[in-house]
Amino acid sequence: MSQALKEFLMKKAKLEKVFKWGVRWSLWPVHLVTSCCGVEVAHTSAPGFDAERWGVLPFHTMRQSNVILVEGTITRKMARVLRQVYEQMPEPKYVLAMGACAVRGGLFWNSYHIVQVDTIVPVDVYIAGCPPTPEAVIRAFIMLHNKIKGKPGPYIEPAKVDLTPYLPPPPKPPAKPAPQPQQQQQQQAQAAA
Repeated sequence: MSQALKEFLMKKAKLEKVFKWGVRWSLWPVHLVTSCCGVEVAHTSAPGFDAERWGVLPFHTMRQSNVILVEGTITRKMARVLRQVYEQMPEPKYVLAMGACAVRGGLFWNSYHIVQVDTIVPVDVYIAGCPPTPEAVIRAFIMLHNKIKGKPGPYIEPAKVDLTPYLPPPPKPPAKPAPQPQQQQQQQAQAAA
């Protein structure tokens, strides 16, 4: 679709809402499985959770998909593959980083050969867990739905808990000893000299 035709359809014909609706219910993720999270994606698409109810249909070729699920650790060698897959996907395209390894490196966070996903491609949704449950994967796709709609959230904010009533007060620092008379005389002599 040419850029001029796209602008006409979005702004003059006011089809942006219909376009977004179509994208939301046609999320076709391609898997970049480098670790154990791929098993949970298979479980997500199985009849028990049936992610297709939310428009998520696993796909096998990146040129026809619009979501890439990064499932696992990305090494420097795989970083180039991830970038190539991302560049071959048609617009609009989205990236989900799934699992502790994809989010921050997981067990291998300080390894010399590990690269974080968000340093290679822009990540739209992070999925926490090791491995994340199918419910977490489905929640991530619902978050992506909301992002496409332009609505914020759902965000999970940790609750702040005040533990000061339950903790003992911190110890006070020891008082400095008073200077001895001889030390005072030496300090005065040094100051005068």
